[in-house]
Amino acid sequence: MNTTTDLADGSRKLRAVDVRRTLRRSYETRVSFWQAAVASSFFVVVLAAGFFLGVVMVAGAFRAWDTSNPMTADGRTGRIARPLGNGTLCHYVVFDNKTAMAVEDRVGRCDEGKPKPKPEKPQTFSWGGK
Repeated sequence: MNTTTDLADGSRKLRAVDVRRTLRRSYETRVSFWQAAVASSFFVVVLAAGFFLGVVMVAGAFRAWDTSNPMTADGRTGRIARPLGNGTLCHYVVFDNKTAMAVEDRVGRCDEGKPKPKPEKPQTFSWGGK
């Protein structure tokens, strides 16, 4: 009788070891899957960011080839806007970039969207706010 119970206890111990081994393998498989998923998602994000930046740069290059403005259709002109003394009128010079000849020379109103003239003297810092 004693030998029968020893055999039953031994087989239970073997089954418990097999169950633990199976659970451990399952756990290790899940951990390795999530590690691979995180590493793969990092590389997918890096590649997607590179692709997005490439698309933005190509779209900007195509937009720069826009020939709707006849003055800059060939991409050889430059423009200088210089404010006059009162700040409301500007002297505009458009020139050919290859020959350095003036294509257009005129005086007109300065638009709000364009850069404003620099102040006469630099602003100074004061603690009082005045």
